Amino acid sequence: MLAAWRELQTLAGLILIAAFFYWLLRARKCNPAVFVFLLFALITYLPISGIVALNATAAEHWIYLPSAFLFLAVALEIAALTEESALRRSTRLRQGYGGQAITFVATSLFVMWVVFLGARAFVRTFDWKDQRTFLERTIAHGGDSARMLINLGGLELTEGKLEDAALHLHAALRKKPSQPLAIINLAAVALKQNDFKQARELATRATQMPVVDADAYQLLAVLENKESGKIDLMRMRLASRTGPSNWSIEKRYVQLLDETGSTAAAINELLDCLQRQWYRADSWKLLSDLYAKLGHSTQAAEALAQAHAYDVHLATSKLEN
Repeated sequence: MLAAWRELQTLAGLILIAAFFYWLLRARKCNPAVFVFLLFALITYLPISGIVALNATAAEHWIYLPSAFLFLAVALEIAALTEESALRRSTRLRQGYGGQAITFVATSLFVMWVVFLGARAFVRTFDWKDQRTFLERTIAHGGDSARMLINLGGLELTEGKLEDAALHLHAALRKKPSQPLAIINLAAVALKQNDFKQARELATRATQMPVVDADAYQLLAVLENKESGKIDLMRMRLASRTGPSNWSIEKRYVQLLDETGSTAAAINELLDCLQRQWYRADSWKLLSDLYAKLGHSTQAAEALAQAHAYDVHLATSKLEN
C-alpha cells in the first residue's frame, strides 16, 4: 500500500513538472510578465531541487523565494483572467451565461483549495509540539527518510533508549548504507552498551568520512579511556585539528590537557583557539579558570571580564561558579 502511494506521489510530481513547463512555454507567448516570474521561480528552485548536494537533505526553509515568484505569476494570471472575464461579461447577451459559469466554478475551486491548505496547515501545526512528535508524525506520514530516522535515533540516544536508537539508525543505513551520521551515532550506541568491538569498528570506519571524522577520533579516545583507563591526548589532539573548528571537541581537549597536569599547554591551546574564535564567552570563562588555577589573578580577571562582555546575559554568579 505504501509503495503504491509512493508511485502515485511520483506520478503526481511528474504531472506537476510537465504542467509547470507547459505553463512556462505558454506564458512566453501569451503573458511575458508571467513568464519572467515563472523563470525566476525555476532559477531560485534549482539550487534546492536536489540537482546539487547541500548541507541538508531537505531545504524546505529555502522554498519561500521560489514560492514568492510562483505566487506572483499566479496573481498575474488571475488578474488576466478577471480582465478577460469582464470583457466577456460585456457580451453576455450574445454568449449567454457561459462566462459567468466559468468564473463561478474557477472562483469556487480556488476558495476550496485555499480552505483546504489552511485546514491542513492548522492540523500539521501540532506536529511541532516537541521534537519527538515532529519526527514520529513526519515518519508516519511517509517522511521516513534517512535524515528523519537518524534524527529520531539521535533523540532516542539522548534519552538513553539505546535499543530504539539502534533500530532507527539501522533503518537509516538500509536506506543509505554509507550515511556518516548514522554510523557515528551507532558507534556511540555501541559504546554506551559496552560493545567495544562494534564501537571501534564503526568509529574507525567513520574516521574516513569527512563529515564526522573529528567526532570519530574523539569517540575512539573515549573508547580507549573506557577500555584501559588511559587518556588518549594524541587522539584528542587529532580530533581537535580535524575538519572545521568544533568548540565542543576543542574544549574537551583543553580540559584533558589541564587534567593531566599540562595547564600551561592548555592555556596556550586555548589562546590559539581564541585568536580564531574570540567571540565565545565560554572560551574566555575557561581561560579565566585556567589562569586562576596557576595563580595568575590579573589575567584571570581580564579573561573573566571578556567572558562577561561577550555574553551580557551571563550573570556574575554564573561566571564565578
